[in-house]
Parts: sequence; C-alpha cells; structure tokens
Amino acid sequence: MPETEPLALTLPIRRLVEFLLRSGSIDSRFTGFDRANEGARLHRKLQRAAVKEYPDYEAEAALRQEFGCEGITYTLEGRADGLFTDRDGMRTIDEIKTTTLPPEFITGEQSPEHWAQAQCYAAIYALQNDLPAMRVRLTYYQVDEELEFNFTHDYTAEALQDIVQGLLTQYAPWARRAAAWQRDRRASLQALTFPFAGYRPGQRAMIGAVYKTCREGGQLLCQAPTGIGKTMSVLFPALKALEDGGPVFYLTARGTTRAAAENAVAVLHDHDTSLKLRSVTLTAKDKICLQDRRECTPEACPYANGYFDRVKTALWDGLDTPTLTADALRELARRHRVCPFELGLDLSLWCDVVIGDYNYLFDPVVHLARFFESRGDYLFLVDEAHNLPGRARDMHSASLCKSAFFDARKRLGKGKSSLKTALTKADKV
Repeated sequence: MPETEPLALTLPIRRLVEFLLRSGSIDSRFTGFDRANEGARLHRKLQRAAVKEYPDYEAEAALRQEFGCEGITYTLEGRADGLFTDRDGMRTIDEIKTTTLPPEFITGEQSPEHWAQAQCYAAIYALQNDLPAMRVRLTYYQVDEELEFNFTHDYTAEALQDIVQGLLTQYAPWARRAAAWQRDRRASLQALTFPFAGYRPGQRAMIGAVYKTCREGGQLLCQAPTGIGKTMSVLFPALKALEDGGPVFYLTARGTTRAAAENAVAVLHDHDTSLKLRSVTLTAKDKICLQDRRECTPEACPYANGYFDRVKTALWDGLDTPTLTADALRELARRHRVCPFELGLDLSLWCDVVIGDYNYLFDPVVHLARFFESRGDYLFLVDEAHNLPGRARDMHSASLCKSAFFDARKRLGKGKSSLKTALTKADKV
C-alpha cells in the first residue's frame, strides 16, 4: 500500500476528547453505582426545562462530519445534548454534565474535555450550516445540592475548525495505528482458514448458519450436543464475517466458558502465527484488583492515583499484546502503575474480540456505555443463552430492605431533620 493512500477512521467525539484531554485520578466517590442511569434522567430533566425556555431547543442532536488531517480521513460523530437559538439570535450548543463536585469547585474550567466535546459539535454545525460563529454553553448540574451552573463561550467558525484540527493532529499517531491495524486485520481474517483438519458432525452446518446470520443480520439460536466444538463453531465464522466492523463480543455466564473462548482465540493464533487479531478478557473488578483490599480512591490506591495521566503509555504498550487475558492485564498494569480493570476497559476499544460476562451488554447499570453510546457494527455471541433469563431478572429487578432505612437514620445521629423524618416514614411502611 502506498504511503500517500489515506487511512480512514470513524471516531465518536466523546471518545476522542476524553482520550486526549482527560487527566487526574480514578475516584469511586464521584461515580455512584447507578450514575449512568441517574445522569441520563437528569439530562432529560434539564432538556425538558430548556424546551420551555427556548422553544426551538433540540435535544440529542445527531452530528456527523468528515475531516481530513495528516493523510487521515476522520469521520467524527456524536450527539449534542442540546441545540438552540439564544436570546440574541446566536446558535448555541448545550453540553450537559452531572457532577458531585462541591459547588465551590465548579468553575467551568475543571474539565477541558467537556468544552472540547461541545466545541467539536459546534464546529460541525457551523460548517454544515455556513455560520460565521457559534456559542457553546456548558451546563453542570450538581447532583447533591440540585444546583445548575451555566458557562458560555463564543467562537468564530474558524476558531472552532482550528480546535478540531488541533485535536485530530494530536490523535494522528493513534489513528494511524488503529486504521492500519483495521486494514491488516481485514486481510488477515480473509486469509484465515479453519484451524482443524476436518469438521465434527454438524459443525460445518453450524458454522455456515452463524456466518450467514453475521453477514446478513438478525438473530440465530443454536442448540448443539456436547463435543461438537460450539465455541469455535461460532467464533470462527463471526471473525470471517467481521470485515471493517467489530468488535465481536463473546458473552458468558461463567468463568469456565470465558476460558473456552480464550482457548479458541489461542488456537487461531497457533494455527496462523501471522494472524492480526487482538482480544481482551474483561474480569470483575474485585478479581483483577492488584490491592489486598479494593478501594478505588487516589488516596488508597496507587493504581487509581494519576491513572489518566499514565494510561496512554500503558495503552500504547498493550496494543503489542494480541491476547489480553487477566494475567496479561495485571502484568501490564503493574508495569505502568495503572488500574488493571480500567485498563482492560480502555483497551477493549482497540480490540477485535471482547470476552466477558453477560452484564457488559445486558446490565443497564454496568454495560459498556463506551461502545453503545454511538452507532457500531458489532457482533454478539451469547454463550449458554439458557442462563440469560435468570440473569436478566437479577439485572432488571430492584429491591429495598427495611433495615437499610433504619441503618441510614441511625447514622445521621441525634437531632431532627427532614431526612430523618422521611427515613422514619419509609421504615414504617
């Protein structure tokens, strides 16, 4: 391939700016158990309020645009939280963020990636609508105090284009590596042959059915006897059908079946030592933690402290490892002093096969939002699907324990408060 031939890459805007600009530490105190769902609910609340104030307010405005930079064609895409005309007639992008930071620390300058995300949206809208300038509004909602903070900046269309080009220039080494890998992976998988001398009874028919479904779309439910080689019978045709899409998600209910998927990937690498295929196994946070006691705060964990300042070096190193098992992630994390769990999640964006538990797709709280917040051409292989109904009931069912109300009221100590009164009423129901 000539050096001058451009490489192409589709990239969610949020992923781009967080990758380049996010800094500091992992801190579980600022990420609640149901933060994603709560954040979405508060977004909708603020968007409904904005519609009353600005009649043309458009929530979740989809934006997509091609940009060229250093021989790479980027397709940037995303959804602006809001798009409206301000009172002075200026078209405005509204970017909404929820936060648990104390109000005195909310200055509008604490997270440059938030501004950059909105600036990219504004650049695309100004370009597509031939506007000379745009306004960006950053809306922070403080969850605990229920306070709203608004910060605005006006930009010329030229300044916005310069911001986007600057981000893409920073990302260029990563884009070249990702686009070149995708190109080489496509050729490698096209040349990949079945890793065994022959097929077991029924295996070839299963492979054909899986390949047809992956290529044409839809769902396929397979029931096959033990010993047919089900793991390879679904993974091999899924990879052959992958082309420029991906990743392939191999989702399981048990650790033993995750091991079977890892073994199948290893067989493919042994069969073709030149195979361009990168896989990662996502392991539960408690099981992969490098500390004796898991506490995800910068004060307690050296792997959480400064994580975002070191993770790009770890990622660049990790991309040289074709099979990122739990052991490989731990070794990589120790070497670069980063959290192995978060590193596995970050590396999953660069992998062709993601092996993990059902909850990474189906659980509304812990599913992989980094993949599913934007469009994607993904393939899902759900192992032992008969386990899914029971797991789904657990994932989607909520429960309350009366003792929790009693305990919360006790922790508030002596004295009266509206919260203690409410907890008492709830405990007596």
